[in-house]
Amino acid sequence: MSSARLWTEEQFNCPVCLDLPTDPVTIPCGHSYCMDCIADHWDNEAQKSGTCSCPECRHTFDHRPQLCRNTMLAEAVEQLRNPAYWCTIRICSFC
Repeated sequence: MSSARLWTEEQFNCPVCLDLPTDPVTIPCGHSYCMDCIADHWDNEAQKSGTCSCPECRHTFDHRPQLCRNTMLAEAVEQLRNPAYWCTIRICSFC
């Protein structure tokens, strides 16, 4: 029996930098980013338009939301970064 992965690395990637998130945060619309990526996005956006919105769904926020670490996503990303996660043990399905 071969083992199947429930998740792929791409499912967890930050939509801004396209890499596994560093210090992942989730904003009020439910999308998750690296803390630095979303902070930089909002800084640039505030300079141009004075607003801040989600880079994915474009939901606009009245004021800049407080960013809090998403601990569950951080733990999942930590596991994905662990080389042991990608090693699979093949078990004979014949005997």
